[in-house]
Amino acid sequence: MNDIVDFSNSHNIKAYTIEAKDIIVEERVYLKCAYGCKDFGKRLNCPPNCISIDKFKKILSEYDKALILLEEYKTSSKENMIDEWEDARRESFRKMIEIEKFAFNSGYTFAHLLRPGSCNECQICKEKCSKPSLRRFSPEAVGVNLDKTLKNVNIKIDYSGYSIINLIGILLVE
Repeated sequence: MNDIVDFSNSHNIKAYTIEAKDIIVEERVYLKCAYGCKDFGKRLNCPPNCISIDKFKKILSEYDKALILLEEYKTSSKENMIDEWEDARRESFRKMIEIEKFAFNSGYTFAHLLRPGSCNECQICKEKCSKPSLRRFSPEAVGVNLDKTLKNVNIKIDYSGYSIINLIGILLVE
């Protein structure tokens, strides 16, 4: 997996190896989606339109390893943070999907990315995804408690500041 870590670093994304069993999945994370996210029910990669937490737990149990992908994006101001978040996660996702492709081409045939944030490839989702090759769900959409998971690899995120947006993806590898 060192080759994937090196490839990630070359894209300015830090990659941290984690055991799949150390990815913490909890039902309560659903509350952040259902009662805190503007995209809930509107995006095809968001609940209730994506796989269930129970289904994800079963899938996750079939993996041994994963990589936490972290990109820090500096913001210009608190006032611009929301607009910058939209652009930053689109750019970060593009890099992370390249990392997923690199992992696949390196022999990890079941490499699968959990993207940073909800999909924002299109303004509005249609009844059927118009870019299915890019459709990925976020860790939160399937119940991943990012705080607890990041602690398992000694990463602490400070959410109180506005100078840095932390874009977090998880690459499942097998």
